[in-house]
Amino acid sequence: MTILVIDDDDRVRTLLRDILLFEKHQVIEASDGESGMRYLEKGGFVDMVMTDLGMPLKNGWEVAKWIKRELPQIPVVLITGWGTHLDEEKVKESGIDMIIGKPFQVNEILETVHLFMKVH
Repeated sequence: MTILVIDDDDRVRTLLRDILLFEKHQVIEASDGESGMRYLEKGGFVDMVMTDLGMPLKNGWEVAKWIKRELPQIPVVLITGWGTHLDEEKVKESGIDMIIGKPFQVNEILETVHLFMKVH
């Protein structure tokens, strides 16, 4: 799969990239929501988006909402340290397909990718 990873924390983005590359996936990286959205606006292809929630410029809510409006077929996974403190209504409204809490386990990332590989 080709996966767009959006996170303003270089360490998290690098860790996600390394996990996904090890499993032979293609990875596109963006350091903020606006850059990730710009990549997709320009016709960049991805099978899935993994995005952080709290970021400068455009946050994860804004990214997910835009993707679901413009490219609804792309699954959006929110990776956040805010975990269970998320507003369920906001999750539903933004169209997020799955939430992974930080700190995450490698197997959580891989299982999520495999789940969406079967769906698409």
